[in-house]
Amino acid sequence: MTTTVSAAQTQGTTPRVRYRAACWLSANTAFERTGNDGFAKMLRESAFRIQTVYRKMMTAYAGEPLGIECQSTSRQAWAFVAPEPGDSGQFRIQYFDADGFSGHEVHREFTEALEAMIAEGFRVVDAGALDRNAATPRWARGVKVAALRQKHQEGLMTFPEMLDAMQAL
Repeated sequence: MTTTVSAAQTQGTTPRVRYRAACWLSANTAFERTGNDGFAKMLRESAFRIQTVYRKMMTAYAGEPLGIECQSTSRQAWAFVAPEPGDSGQFRIQYFDADGFSGHEVHREFTEALEAMIAEGFRVVDAGALDRNAATPRWARGVKVAALRQKHQEGLMTFPEMLDAMQAL
């Protein structure tokens, strides 16, 4: 993340912080690096959508939209960025849908994780989505299914036993 402070800071008023995603910064210097205006324009156009959501989220949450759920623009799924448990200094994108948690991805920096989440299409802020989903019977069943899969992966039950247990839910 890059922040820019306006001239207002030097005049004693509240500074205006401008949040810029790494892909946006890279796209805006593409012509200087490549000399190809068409390529630079294509990069700016593709980075613009990410930059717009990134700036809005960073501005709305004072530069720290930790734990703010965003819905996918293409499916009924959500994600949020949170500190990585047990690994100080890293951040995870935590994915979930109506059936429970569906995976995660770890990044070294918060801004890197936020930008990746937005680039993956999680662009619609939907604060409270985790609590809403976690309170449903579908989520409860999904958690039980995940526990059965884990038992199978640990060798504590056979595949047919896992399928029978899932069918019984």
